[in-house]
Amino acid sequence: MANATPVTVDGTLNDWTAGDRIDRGLDAGYAIYARSDGADFAFAMTAPTAIGANTTAWLNTDRNAANGYQVFGFAGGAEFNVNFAADGTVSLYSGAAGQTLIASGLQAAWSADRTTVEFKVPKAAIGNPNAIDTIYDVNDTAFLPGSYSNPAFTVFNDTGVVADPSHRIAIVWSDTTANAYFSKTAYSQLFMAAQSQAMQAGVPFDILTEGDLTNLATLAKYDTIVFPSFRNVEAGKADQIAQTLEQATTQFGIGLVAAGEFMTNGADNAALAGDSYSRMKLLFDATRVTGGFPADVTVKASDTSQLVLDGYADGQVIRQYTGIGWNAFTSVSGTGTTIATETVNGQTYAAAIATQTGGRNVLFSSEAVMADDNLLQKAIDYSVHGNGLSVGLQMTRQSGLFASRVDMDQSQEREEVNPAGTAPGIYDKLLPILTEWKTDYNFVGSYYVNVGNDAANGQSTDWAVSLPVYKALLDAGNEVGSHSYTHPENTNLLTDAQIAFEFGQSRAELEKQLSAYLGKTVTVGGAAVPGAPEQIATSQEILKYVTYLSGGYSGVGAGYPNAVGYMTPQNAADDKVYIAPNTSFDFSLIEFQKKTVAEASAIWAKEFAALTAGGDAPVVVWPWHDYGPTMWSSDGATSPYTKQMFTTFIAQAAAAGVEFVTLADLAGRVSAFQNTTITSTVVGNTITATVGATTGSFSLDVDGQSSGQVIKGVAGWYAYDADTVFLPKAGGTYAITMGAVADDVTHITALPMRATLTTLSGDGRDLAFTVEGEGKVTVDLKAPGTDWTTVSGGTIASQIGEILTIDLGAIGVHDVKIGHQANVDPVLTSFGGGTTGSLSIAENGTALTTITATDANIVWGDSIKYSIGAGGDGANFSIDATTGVLKFVNAPDFEAPTDANRDNIYGVTVVATDARGAIDTQTLTIGVTDVVGITKTGTIFSETINGTSEQDVLDGSWGNDVLNGLGGNDRLIGGLGNDTLNGGAGNDTLIGGNGRDILSGGDGNDILIGGDDLDMMTGGAGADIFRFEARGDSLASASRDVITDFTVGQDKIDLSMIDANTSLFARGDQAFSFIGTSARFTAPGQLRYSYQMIGGKEFTVVEGNIDSGAGADFSIALAGQHVLTANDFFM
Repeated sequence: MANATPVTVDGTLNDWTAGDRIDRGLDAGYAIYARSDGADFAFAMTAPTAIGANTTAWLNTDRNAANGYQVFGFAGGAEFNVNFAADGTVSLYSGAAGQTLIASGLQAAWSADRTTVEFKVPKAAIGNPNAIDTIYDVNDTAFLPGSYSNPAFTVFNDTGVVADPSHRIAIVWSDTTANAYFSKTAYSQLFMAAQSQAMQAGVPFDILTEGDLTNLATLAKYDTIVFPSFRNVEAGKADQIAQTLEQATTQFGIGLVAAGEFMTNGADNAALAGDSYSRMKLLFDATRVTGGFPADVTVKASDTSQLVLDGYADGQVIRQYTGIGWNAFTSVSGTGTTIATETVNGQTYAAAIATQTGGRNVLFSSEAVMADDNLLQKAIDYSVHGNGLSVGLQMTRQSGLFASRVDMDQSQEREEVNPAGTAPGIYDKLLPILTEWKTDYNFVGSYYVNVGNDAANGQSTDWAVSLPVYKALLDAGNEVGSHSYTHPENTNLLTDAQIAFEFGQSRAELEKQLSAYLGKTVTVGGAAVPGAPEQIATSQEILKYVTYLSGGYSGVGAGYPNAVGYMTPQNAADDKVYIAPNTSFDFSLIEFQKKTVAEASAIWAKEFAALTAGGDAPVVVWPWHDYGPTMWSSDGATSPYTKQMFTTFIAQAAAAGVEFVTLADLAGRVSAFQNTTITSTVVGNTITATVGATTGSFSLDVDGQSSGQVIKGVAGWYAYDADTVFLPKAGGTYAITMGAVADDVTHITALPMRATLTTLSGDGRDLAFTVEGEGKVTVDLKAPGTDWTTVSGGTIASQIGEILTIDLGAIGVHDVKIGHQANVDPVLTSFGGGTTGSLSIAENGTALTTITATDANIVWGDSIKYSIGAGGDGANFSIDATTGVLKFVNAPDFEAPTDANRDNIYGVTVVATDARGAIDTQTLTIGVTDVVGITKTGTIFSETINGTSEQDVLDGSWGNDVLNGLGGNDRLIGGLGNDTLNGGAGNDTLIGGNGRDILSGGDGNDILIGGDDLDMMTGGAGADIFRFEARGDSLASASRDVITDFTVGQDKIDLSMIDANTSLFARGDQAFSFIGTSARFTAPGQLRYSYQMIGGKEFTVVEGNIDSGAGADFSIALAGQHVLTANDFFM
């Protein structure tokens, strides 16, 4: 890779950068710089003393230390040397120092103090090699490196190879290491765990083999190369691989990530000749310190600067191991950073080291430390992106993926699926449970069924019963796969022909039956291995017949967790994905390990926490059986399982925000991830990323942003949340700007689980998109002002402020459009829709009418509220804000109007207001009409006569009658007999007539006239008048009338119709004169009162005389003691 700036040979270091330094950090003031410079190799050397004669640079141009001149008889293997003569000339020689001249007078220049020298060597003069290993003799006194036995310093030629700009890593499968590993199956699980961690890191990957490691053009495609384990290597290829890796890391800044001893042993497991750790030192700046087996090991985070393990606290325990083998490494130069420690027997060592040779490297002390927790994805992220703002590709838009694998072991048992009689089968119980989980958690899964091949013993499929079950599963978004034909207990014991039958024929039969039943071509590509965990050879044979395979559990202590990906390089080439469960089987916990339900639930919860801790979009694969949540028992015994243990685990996953997917969906996403591309650049707070095609369910996850930063906006794209951009199926280019708050534009902030985003377009206000799937879409709307949001292709489930939720409906393709519509005023339609209206009602009622209005925006969520406008007689009315029902607050009384003009014509303005505040008004005129009361006369018999609420006239006539005026201003006439008159409400007039009557005025200002004989009068509420029209109305004896509730100052006694002086000489109707209490009559027409006890009760007795006698001519008894004045009488 050519350097853009040529070197000027002037004895200074002005043209050199730290990246040009090849000495790996010499001490004591020495430094070596070198690089390709057009037609030359340019060198610069600094020393603590002047650099003079007998200084030699030894050049090993074939990089084979066994060939060429051996310095001191053992080192260098130099084909050429550059020697400094006493006269200051610098020349090129072969052989020993200064032995055979090749080119004299090379370009050279010293600094003034001669401690720095620059020189150039023509490439043509030394055969234009790809690289040169160099060692140095300075003044015959200093030898660099410090020991010639140490690795030489290498300078590389321009190769013409150009780095690939896309972000991509390589994951290396080493056949040599796999064959020497304790289990090739375990090595494959480790290999897949590395792939899964790359998925979490958001960097697509390719699979390389050892043969690829000597091809510089191949290696230049990658940002980082990951070696899950590369302890063993063909001895004859070790140096070539190391040299190619060194050149790749140096020239292209490629990072390396590995675990355990690196290229230290041969295929025969023997240590490589010489310093077996030399390649580790060269490429990782690291070497082994110690190790052993067995030991208890505690791994803790120690990345205080958050260089690699961001999110981990210093000293946080990552994992504790018991009785394992272990290694400890250290940085050779001392410049490496320990990011995790391991404590063994009280001693603490480095469990993970970050170093930099060419690119950013991370070395883990063991494969377990690398793979058992989510540390590798952190290392990959760091190696590819460093610590700044970056973006990664995720296989989900949510916090992680949760794939549920259900082994339908009972599917081939006819009596379990369809028992005799009316008893429900196992799937009659399972389907309602799945429906409940789908409703509550949007849960789906993959259901692997057996066909059965022993009908005589009840092991076969009754397709008439099972196909409707399988259709129901598929209709709900689940997957149906193969669990084999007959459910063999150990697939490792099967022949190739038996595997072909179990998996090839079962797939063919399922596809045939489902296609015929559903009337369309159905592919059943996935399979789950039954019985015991299979070995890699068995897996490879099964994979010939399926598109993906889910095998045995892989986790800490039983392989490696997160074994999701390609088992081998050939599987990657064939795109055959393998998915190992990384949580425990229900059977293993309950029936094999004999755990209680509570213990099993705790283990699942702990496993989930470990798999997701520190992870970015982790993948959880949960295996269980059909007989678990159904609590099915074929022998009548009580099931050891409960439905709740399964529901609880699903709820835990849902609460963590994972996306529930089928294994087929997961396999498709793995394939898409491995095959897509991503390129990104960062300028300030803007990331520009270009992404290839995926499945439409992927996202770009922003990492390394400053505290408080969110996605401010994405140029021309409107599907993202605070830190994630939702990608369409076809991919594209996205300019993501980070800021304190998101721009106010209409954009999708959440899409449903499993939904495929196909297309999207918008202008920041309106939005159109196509989604395949089901569920709800959340949209953050641009502030609408007074406009309304319109939606087609979905149903508005809710709108709270600017957050709109759209329900897509059932599974399918949905073309959704979000637009806007200007607000329009509501229109009152009552009374013909004019600005005025009128109606007339009879008095005494409150109901009037219902006000109605329309609004064109109702369909988009607008609403209308009704109210009474200010002014007029509005205080007399009420209106229901929602229904528009208009009423009088109090029933109007024609005789006592309360309108402004007191003319029984009321004016009121009704108002319709929409949600945006727009109004329409209508002024109503409401006339109140009189309601005429009744006039009724009784018979000769005693009877009860009731009035109405209006002004009635009731005449009892003969008999002892009861007259009830009720409401209104009534006139009640007792007539003959001892009558009872009740005025009720209103200003009533009660006339007792002849007989001993009882008069009760009730409410209102009443007039009570007792008439002849002894009457009992009660005025009731209000200012009442007790009228006496003749001397005989109340005699001056025990037959006098009684007023029971006279109120001084309010009620009146009316004597104005009695002539106060009946003398022949006193003409006309004379008035009484009030003479006070207990006074003697001295003349006609006098009125007095006194207090008397009558029947044990005190009364105030009013007496009057109408002649010249000294005695009273009439009297009236007032219950109680009152102080009366002339003002209490009409005289």
